[in-house]
Amino acid sequence: GKEVPKMSVYHRDIRQYIGKRSVVRVKAAVLVLNDNGEILLLKRQNKDEWGLPIGNLKPGEALEDTASRELWEESGLTADDMRLLDLVSGPEYMKKQIGGDEVYYVIGVYAATGLHSAIHLSPNTEVSLKYFDFQALPVMDAITVRLLDKINKNS
Repeated sequence: GKEVPKMSVYHRDIRQYIGKRSVVRVKAAVLVLNDNGEILLLKRQNKDEWGLPIGNLKPGEALEDTASRELWEESGLTADDMRLLDLVSGPEYMKKQIGGDEVYYVIGVYAATGLHSAIHLSPNTEVSLKYFDFQALPVMDAITVRLLDKINKNS
C-alpha cells in the first residue's frame, strides 16, 4: 500500500482539537455624508448589498491612511480630514470563511470631511455609488448594518 504522508494525518488530527483557524484583521470604514445628511454607500460588482467604503490595513500603513486610500479607490473621492469616530471589535464583527475559518475584524470607523471628487474613477472599478437617506437605507451587508447601528446609538 501507499504510505500516507505523516504531515497530513497529523494536520487532520490536530485540526479536530484546535478547531478552525481564527485570524484578526484590521480594517478602516469610512462614513461620508453629503450636505443633506445622506450617507454614501457603494454596491460592489456581483453583490446585491450596499455597504460603506471599507478595506484592510496594509502592513506599515496608518489606519487613517487606510481610510483615505479605500475612499479614493472605491469612490474616487478624497477628503481633507479623516476623524476617528469609533473603534469596534468583538464577536459580532466576525465573518466565517468558506473553509470554516473565522476572521475577527477590528474596525476603525472614520468620518470624512472636506470632500473633493476626482476627475474619473479607474475603468476597472465596478461599483455603484449613491447617497441614501438614513430613513430609506437599502439592503446592506451585516458589518455595515452593525456599524451604522452603533454610530446612530452614539450620536
